[in-house]
Amino acid sequence: MVSNKTNSNDPLFTPDFSLKQKIRLRLSALFHVKQFDRQLDSELRFHVEKQTEAGIRAGMSGPEARRAALREFGNVDLAKEECRDERGTRFLEQFWQDARFGLRMLRKNPGFASVVVLTLALGIGANTAIFSVVNSVLLRPLPYPQPYQLVELELKSQRGDLIDSMTVPQFQFFRDHSSVFQSVAGFRGGPDLSLKQGQTIDWVTSAQVTDNFFRVLGASPVMGREFLRDETRPGGPTTTILTDEIWRKTFGADPEIIGRQINLDDKSYTVVGVMPRGFKLVEGPADLFIPLHLGNSMSDQGTNTEVLARLKNNESIHAAQADMAVVYDQFHRQDATQGNDAGVQLVGYQDSLVSDVKPSLLLLFGAVGFLLLVACANVASLLLARASARQTEISIRLALGARRGRLVRQFITESLLMALLGGAAGLLAATWLLKTLTASIPFILPASVSVNLDGNVLAFTFLVAIATSVVFGLASFRQTTKLDLNSSLKEGSKGSAGITRNHTGRMLVIVEVALSVTMLIGAGLLIESLYRLRHQDIGFDPQNVITMTTPYTPPKNTPLAAVWNSQQVIMNRIKALPGVVSVAVVNVPPLVGGGNMPAQRQGHNENSIGGMEIREISQEFFKTLRIPVLQGRGFVESDTESSVPVAVINENVARKWWNGASPIGDHIIVGMFNGKRYTDNPRPLEVVGVVAGVKGKTIRGDAPPTVYLPASQLMSDGSPPRGWVIRTENGVNISSELRAIVTEVIPAQRVLLLLSMQQVIGISVASTNFDSLLMGLFAGLALLLTAVGIYGVLSFTVAQRTHEIGIRVALGARRIDVLRLVVGQGMVLAWMGIGIGILAAMGLTRFLETLLFNVQPIDAPTYAAVGVTLTGVALLASYIPARRAMRVDPITALRNE
Repeated sequence: MVSNKTNSNDPLFTPDFSLKQKIRLRLSALFHVKQFDRQLDSELRFHVEKQTEAGIRAGMSGPEARRAALREFGNVDLAKEECRDERGTRFLEQFWQDARFGLRMLRKNPGFASVVVLTLALGIGANTAIFSVVNSVLLRPLPYPQPYQLVELELKSQRGDLIDSMTVPQFQFFRDHSSVFQSVAGFRGGPDLSLKQGQTIDWVTSAQVTDNFFRVLGASPVMGREFLRDETRPGGPTTTILTDEIWRKTFGADPEIIGRQINLDDKSYTVVGVMPRGFKLVEGPADLFIPLHLGNSMSDQGTNTEVLARLKNNESIHAAQADMAVVYDQFHRQDATQGNDAGVQLVGYQDSLVSDVKPSLLLLFGAVGFLLLVACANVASLLLARASARQTEISIRLALGARRGRLVRQFITESLLMALLGGAAGLLAATWLLKTLTASIPFILPASVSVNLDGNVLAFTFLVAIATSVVFGLASFRQTTKLDLNSSLKEGSKGSAGITRNHTGRMLVIVEVALSVTMLIGAGLLIESLYRLRHQDIGFDPQNVITMTTPYTPPKNTPLAAVWNSQQVIMNRIKALPGVVSVAVVNVPPLVGGGNMPAQRQGHNENSIGGMEIREISQEFFKTLRIPVLQGRGFVESDTESSVPVAVINENVARKWWNGASPIGDHIIVGMFNGKRYTDNPRPLEVVGVVAGVKGKTIRGDAPPTVYLPASQLMSDGSPPRGWVIRTENGVNISSELRAIVTEVIPAQRVLLLLSMQQVIGISVASTNFDSLLMGLFAGLALLLTAVGIYGVLSFTVAQRTHEIGIRVALGARRIDVLRLVVGQGMVLAWMGIGIGILAAMGLTRFLETLLFNVQPIDAPTYAAVGVTLTGVALLASYIPARRAMRVDPITALRNE
């Protein structure tokens, strides 16, 4: 006779099998339940029949023998259950049962299931898309070995700001005296170079780097070598290192490339190395690298060199920071005239690369997190209402002996199904949203960044779905703990669950309103900031102005007069186009970039600016941009190379150096700082005019101190100004004509940038516009979900209180009183949420300070506008169920009760 505790012939209970075999058998048992149950029934039947036969042989009748066999064997169903428990698959079997039951419930309520899945898809999809960007930009390591060892040396200004570059003397001293780095290197962005092979010209991007640069990044050429220290000294050999891509594309993967001479901008360079396939400079695209010649030029004396270092193994950044503080003090004791900075700061290279975009990404990630919370609150409210509607079913199951733990598992499984469906739909939405998002991102991301859905993103989505399912399941289970089985089983009784759910629903609505208020205030501040950015005084009139950039390096030994004459030909042909009012050239157009040199007032060493913005312009520049001339005059035709050198300054320089006195007739010197010369033979320039301040590189900053020089008198590097500004009548489109003119006059002069000045302004405010648009979109969705939440809670309340409302109407309550009752309840919830949301926003919006422009984080009009908006939405959401309450027929309500 077998024991009724185990089944000795079941292979799952055989102790001789290995763990792998047992797992395989358990999986087989899970997916072939009916087959195993048939085998178990056959086994138990066999033992009962054998015992019955033994009883018959002992003299019992057939029925007596069977009864005795069953009595001795025990409870057959209990034995089956114990055998199933021994298989170790009971939990999975029950989960599968719960899952099938949950799917049937969802099919039974398709409207409810659709709303829940879509709401979750909205929250999870937005979170997944934004997290994909955050993961790719902020979390994914740089594509270099041990990227955590890479740091950038940045200078601290007297105001506490960080400057991501330094002077060459500082770099050389830190490189030679620090003891915490494996290697230190400097680099600068390089110009586009013309690569000439025979009659063909290709344009390539470059980067200027010192020796040890690739060693710092943990890379080395697969062919050839790195740059040598001698190659970075002034007058050193002109060598280059190619990337794998240009080596293959342009040079056909020539294995004999090392030592070959190539022609870059009419200069001969020797190829000394080729980088491995896949190597990228994360700072930006570079087809090849050339040595950064470190000397005593004006560029070297300015803060123009970025410095990277690799920490020694087991060296922390905090210990390295302490060492660099000592080295910095040594440097300034040796040369106190170098700069006016307040120290050097070590910053993780990845943190340095993303420092500009990090606040925006974290802001958006926080916003979609709030949106997910609002969506979850809405879903929780729906689930609580559904649980309340199922209280009779739950009461019957409890009365029949169902354990509450079993119900917890059932609710969590149902929630898990909805969350997984919502997560899957959210993942599909995130895929579409991510394409749109990446196409519109205005941030300059590191060159190595590719935004996509990877394993981390999928894990994030899965965890969000699991977390929401557990929360929703437990919320539904909590409903069952408040059930009064006696009252809930009575027909027509609402029980206590409705009241409990109503209190919980009200709390959820308050949370939704508070979250929406916080998001709307953040969006409102960003929108106000964007408005002020776009409507500020930028110093010139951008309407009907076109700007283009045409970089051009003339052939060797071309006279400056010939270069300038060719540009005048282009200028005159453009001016002759129909609809063109005026045209001018400038080395850097407004809001496109910057170009600075040291300058000082002649005879006044104290009046010096190390980073004076210098603009080389043609005669009609001020006229074309309608920049007001405040004193003196602009440039005229007589300002030629043979006339007295002149300059025009902006009002910022006049105010700073002359303090209200007239600067006309006084002199400034470009290329001199604190009495020290930074160029060969700097000439005094007579100030002939003062103009209004114009925005420089960024639209956010103040108009920088600027000196204007006539391009007809000076072209600093032998190249003509690369920027153009053209004013037209009524915004006539002449883009194709402009390209054709430049190409016809000088075929080697490229047209890289051709935009209207309004488009340039749009690019300048693109980051704020992007933040405002997405923040406003997420806040609007949260507001919509909040309105639905208020409506849902009040609708449930009206349904629960139908009997009460019927009695009130029967006793003489007017319809307006019923309206006040329901709407008042909704407004109380809304105002409580508004109050909490405003308090939360006052604490959280301080993190927006770096993203705002001329707007305080606590801006009373914005807060008031959000409060009024939420009040209006709450009124609308409350009015609809209130109208339904007003139409309650007291006779029908009392009869139904």
